[in-house]
Amino acid sequence: MIDRAMGVMVVDDDDDWRDLVVQFLSDQGFDAVGFSDGRAALAELRGGSATPTVILLDLEMPAMTGWEFRREQLRDARLARIPVVVASAADRSSIDADAYLAKPYESAELCRVLAEVSVRAMAA
Repeated sequence: MIDRAMGVMVVDDDDDWRDLVVQFLSDQGFDAVGFSDGRAALAELRGGSATPTVILLDLEMPAMTGWEFRREQLRDARLARIPVVVASAADRSSIDADAYLAKPYESAELCRVLAEVSVRAMAA
């Protein structure tokens, strides 16, 4: 079962795709917010008042790639515990994540993966 009130941070440089995903998740009852690159997302995580339940992370982005974001996230003990779902068409074998989605993905697949990740996070 998925907690639809969970917060999802969507980090993707494709404005249209990011906006579509954030809107879909919001329409489904999620608390979703989007960022166009890893640097902006990290700044929010480090200085923001809220911590998302899960991060949906693209890999190929300007300013700070998903790989760079994940390395920085894992260096911060407070942020390292936030599960990451990599959502990318790029080769995902070189990044440690809690789950993976190949772009483009279907909305049902996104919800299924978020449910799995949230269940594992609650059990940990």
